[in-house]
Amino acid sequence: MKIILGVLIVLSVVVVGFFSVPQGARKFIKLFLALFVLTVFAVLIFNQLMGVVVHQKKEVMVPDLTGKTVGQALRTLSEQELYLKQVGEQYNENIPDGSIIVQEPLPGSSVKEGKVIKVIVSSGGQVIFVPDLAGKSSREAKILLRQAGLVLGEETGAYSEQVRKDFVIAQDPAPEKIVARGSMINLVVSLGPTTEAEVPLMVNLLGQNIRSAEKILREMNLPLAEIDETVNDSVPEGTILKQEPQPDEVIDENTVVRITVAKKSEVHKIIREATIYYEVSQGVLDRDVLIMVVDGQGEREVYHKMHSPGTKISLPVQVLGKSKAKIYVNSILVKEIEL
Repeated sequence: MKIILGVLIVLSVVVVGFFSVPQGARKFIKLFLALFVLTVFAVLIFNQLMGVVVHQKKEVMVPDLTGKTVGQALRTLSEQELYLKQVGEQYNENIPDGSIIVQEPLPGSSVKEGKVIKVIVSSGGQVIFVPDLAGKSSREAKILLRQAGLVLGEETGAYSEQVRKDFVIAQDPAPEKIVARGSMINLVVSLGPTTEAEVPLMVNLLGQNIRSAEKILREMNLPLAEIDETVNDSVPEGTILKQEPQPDEVIDENTVVRITVAKKSEVHKIIREATIYYEVSQGVLDRDVLIMVVDGQGEREVYHKMHSPGTKISLPVQVLGKSKAKIYVNSILVKEIEL
């Protein structure tokens, strides 16, 4: 009714204007009126048709989708000509990941076919990365646990020569492990050095040479079991890689120390020192001297420098197995030396 009233008002204004304009402009107004009337009738007819279509849709009852997966909900809604739209996710420990928590409209509501049902889906229980608490005070560790949504579990004390009293030595679960919100984290807190309680603790031998470690153990009257070896070329031979008991562990007169030390691989054992000697030939101009070494590791450059005539070169190198040196002067091979 409002649309029709608006159309009549517009037509009235145009008709009044039609008689107040010159004769030559009236044909344009006629054309405008014809197009306007056609447009209005098209809109009215479209609205009438849409009203008929809408009124022809059946009323259906919204099913209960809570607890269903999105796939199950789609199948249920398609049977009633309804549609699904996921509008969000929420953590929920009681509803499995991927299942529907709430819906709108609510179950039992009456809607027409074609209605979109909006849902929020569970992303499961909230998971948390365990913070690194080692080296932090006991008070700070408890605050960090609360902020992360975790709970302090068992708190045990241990003497330590390396960690100050009331500071965290270790934790379980380890840092960066994934746990559920509300999980308990166990802490080992330092009771301070043994001087406060006269309790002997195991010293830290890791990274020390076996000779130094043997001297320390003799001074502590601790027997050393048979030494294990493992190949490790990244540290000097004889470096301690593992020990038992662990550093700061309580020991007594029955304690026997077991250690594992690094040894070189067979390949590295045949690496040896060699020296390359060469005297730059006489002349007027400086010479470009390049020395290459060929051995079990392949061919590589070990020296490259400009020298004046008569310069004597003495170059120590490490070589693997059978080897030789190639000497180039001004990019020309002038000598080969077996090393």
